[in-house]
Amino acid sequence: MKSNFYKLLLLTGMCAVNAGAISLYDMAPSVGLPESHAAKYNAYARFGYDTNMNASSVDEQASSYINAGFGASFADYESVDKISYRFNLGATRYSKASSASSSKKMYADCGLTASIVHAFTSRSSYSASLSVTYSPEPEYASGISASRRQGDCLNWSFSNSYNQSIDSRWSWNVNGTYSGNLYSETEYQDDNRQYVSGGAGLSYRASELLSYNTNLTYRRDLREKGYNSDNITVTAGFSRSLDPVSSCSGSIGLQTKYVHNDSILSPVVNLGYNRRVAEGFSANFYLSLSNENVDTYRGVGANYLSDLTWRVGANCSYTLSPDVSFTFGLSLMRSSYTKGTGRLEDETNTTIIPNVGMTYRFSEKLYGSIEYRYTWYESDRDSGGIDYTRHNISTGLTYNF
Repeated sequence: MKSNFYKLLLLTGMCAVNAGAISLYDMAPSVGLPESHAAKYNAYARFGYDTNMNASSVDEQASSYINAGFGASFADYESVDKISYRFNLGATRYSKASSASSSKKMYADCGLTASIVHAFTSRSSYSASLSVTYSPEPEYASGISASRRQGDCLNWSFSNSYNQSIDSRWSWNVNGTYSGNLYSETEYQDDNRQYVSGGAGLSYRASELLSYNTNLTYRRDLREKGYNSDNITVTAGFSRSLDPVSSCSGSIGLQTKYVHNDSILSPVVNLGYNRRVAEGFSANFYLSLSNENVDTYRGVGANYLSDLTWRVGANCSYTLSPDVSFTFGLSLMRSSYTKGTGRLEDETNTTIIPNVGMTYRFSEKLYGSIEYRYTWYESDRDSGGIDYTRHNISTGLTYNF
């Protein structure tokens, strides 16, 4: 019975095509069965130096900082309701203020992710996932963050999905998501926004390893300032397990964006890859293309109607020995703003962030790490643009108990 249930989870995850995924890294099917564990706790502290803490092109502010906090995680996949959660409560304090006009030195570092899966029968299940962060820089893989640092930001996503198997090969699902961004600093609140979406999908399992799917999704974008939009997206895709330690997924389709009495047709592309091994090399990869509604308001009467955006990311890890491991990562976001009102010129914003790190295990409970992160940003338009770079290096300790 347990084996059939986990097969159902794998199938429903495929047919949903990650419509409710919290992060774009979740697009590919999970590898292996989820593992339960009792509540785990950790405390962490980091010291670092940031060469451009306010992400400015004209007034770079360099500062050292201290980041510290407390976290916990829990997972139970053996009960009727499969429950997991992870949270952290922390803060980052800089030695200098971010600008001459601000005295703020303290920033939040808080986050919560949680999920539940309930099986009504061997053929039907309900799943829900929640992600909430309050920090200066949400991950670009959330799919709704802007391409610059904007102070403390409340970023959330709440996703629901109901899945029903028709027979051994066919299944359908319905899903809904509520997400958004709210900024604490007044100068950035023009970009406050919320998203409400719902959809339905049909999946066909061609074999134990391969599934095909098609999906129809409606999303309403609600902006505090600027133009709201309605989006209808149709996609077709696949999910495949490549081998016992890796999987991939992909979809392609069309998105119709209705905004300010205009209709804009755009391509939609999603690709994901997931590899996980206990010891050795592991990786996650995503690529997405869609027409968003982020940072489109540029003042009274000045709005962009189209925001076609590429998002690409990769996270890799390599275990050299039981005590030493390395991490490598790269994220890229490229947004093309067109159809501007109020004489706005076409604009392209590009952000590239590579990072590298090392972790050393001093004992079963104590770990040390060092990380370097580089940011390159460019905003390009006919009349000129802005750009900045940023170096951030930090080292710290994590104690598990």
